[in-house]
Amino acid sequence: MKYAHLYNNYVNNVTSYGHYARGQTNAVIENVYFKKVKNSIQKDTGAVLMASGNVFESCTGTIAANSGTAFKPADLYKYTLDAASSVPSIVEAQAGPKASICT
Repeated sequence: MKYAHLYNNYVNNVTSYGHYARGQTNAVIENVYFKKVKNSIQKDTGAVLMASGNVFESCTGTIAANSGTAFKPADLYKYTLDAASSVPSIVEAQAGPKASICT
């Protein structure tokens, strides 16, 4: 994968890893709420990583450092970041089956 943009995610109770920039991926990770995650952010040696605005609650293991020059997602499409502290409540309120999705 050349580009990866991960934002407004809620990663909860994960025992292996949260987000991982593999190979030569150019990854931007923004406003993600990590809770009880081992190895929240990982990256391979050749990957580019820019992580910002993330929250780490009761996490252990690796949180990879930013490296290289990341792409700018806003140059490719419009998006809106929610405050990372609000992501768990937003996801929990909107997640799960919805009757209106397939109608």
